[in-house]
Amino acid sequence: MNDPHTPRTWPSRLSLAATLLLGVVACTLGSRRDVGVHEWWSGDGPVVPHDNFPADCGICHAGGDWTSLREDFEFDHEAETGVALEGAHASASCLRCHNDRGPVQTFAARGCAGCHENVHRGQLGANCEDCHSQVDWRPNGEIARHARTGFPLIGSHAATACWRCHPGAEAGDFARTDTECVTCHADDLARTTDPDHIANGWVDSCDRCHVPTTWNGAGFKHTTFPLTGRHCQANCSECHSAGFSGTPNQCVDCHLAEYQSTTNPDHTQSNFPMSCETCHGTSGWLGASFPHLTWPLTGAHKRADCLDCHTSGVFAGLPNQCEDCHLAEYQTTTNPNHTTAGFPTSCDLCHTTRKWQGASFAHNSWPLTGRHAQAGCQECHASGVYAGLPNQCEDCHLAEYQSTTNPNHISAGFPTTCDVCHDTSSWLGANFNHSFPINSGKHKRLDCSDCHMNPNNYMQFSCIDCHEHRKSKMDSEHKGVGGYSWSSPACLSCHPDGKE
Repeated sequence: MNDPHTPRTWPSRLSLAATLLLGVVACTLGSRRDVGVHEWWSGDGPVVPHDNFPADCGICHAGGDWTSLREDFEFDHEAETGVALEGAHASASCLRCHNDRGPVQTFAARGCAGCHENVHRGQLGANCEDCHSQVDWRPNGEIARHARTGFPLIGSHAATACWRCHPGAEAGDFARTDTECVTCHADDLARTTDPDHIANGWVDSCDRCHVPTTWNGAGFKHTTFPLTGRHCQANCSECHSAGFSGTPNQCVDCHLAEYQSTTNPDHTQSNFPMSCETCHGTSGWLGASFPHLTWPLTGAHKRADCLDCHTSGVFAGLPNQCEDCHLAEYQTTTNPNHTTAGFPTSCDLCHTTRKWQGASFAHNSWPLTGRHAQAGCQECHASGVYAGLPNQCEDCHLAEYQSTTNPNHISAGFPTTCDVCHDTSSWLGANFNHSFPINSGKHKRLDCSDCHMNPNNYMQFSCIDCHEHRKSKMDSEHKGVGGYSWSSPACLSCHPDGKE
């Protein structure tokens, strides 16, 4: 080994001196005063012999005393020892760790407990870093950690001093404590008189009404009778004047006086049920709205006042047919005259609830299409008769049938079933649905008169006058064909498609 008194270069001598200085043993006696990182205080104990220190005292010491070190004295703790000093450890006096209790490595191996007393008596575990950091001794993150205990610190609890719930906290005693509200709030419970909690038997489960934010402004969860509208604004004593248990919860239990004093309409005389919620809401007693389910109110009925129909003040068993209210309108209507025409009194066949005018009859028995849909009722019902009117085309259009000359319907023997050729859009432009071969091939381009040569009789037609057949030749070709004759009806009978 090298002789400790052998002169060395300044860096190596300084490193050795710093290392040996950090190994000085000292005992803490009395109250310790704060000293610099590299300063020495007699209260830390006697200075240990410097036998293995460099001979040049000026490497470390400065001034005329042995308590002050050179201002330019530096020691890289991490580089020299492999341990970085962080937070408050970086500014701590060397002798706080390097003293006469023994080798610092022995105590460092014990972690925080090597230097710091466990004031919690092991109740919070051995891992001091769970709550403390190297910056200062004050705990960090205790609110988040407290949530893992089953009693999260929220609201006012988060700002409450630990000792308020853990009486021994100031001495480091954090023994488990009772988490029932009344354990801490017994005094609050005893002095509460509005309402008197003890008299009502409310001596536990404070969290049913109170929240951790504040003791005042409790809000009871009114689940058996939900509070809505004006009920939310009412004071508890307005309903619970005689106590809180067994309070009746029907509307009439609190609102019988309003029921009996209401005159528009008179609830008692009208024998209205006492289930007020049928018409009233909790927002206000006025502005009731009855669900008119047995006879839905629509259109103008919806805007009517109750007394418009219930003029006698009777609300139950009122007739609900149209004529019960609108018979006068039915009898006085002249365009058309409902009574003379024999219209039924089921007004809703033509009228809606929006208004009495502008009725629209559903002409289901004889649908109105084309020009018929545009016609006024009087064009067909000129006699004022609406029931039992004939509904065949010729009943209205016989004059048109008789006066038509192109072709002449009468002489041609056309049937009076006008809809065979005509539609309801217009009388002109008739289109006969010809089921004969005129619908296809060369026949499709022919005019009616090409086959119906007698304009006075369209029931007659000719095949043999158009086709260049000789009777003798056709007779020869049809030998043995049953029913053959040299006539147009016979031709069509065997050749309905116009082909051979």
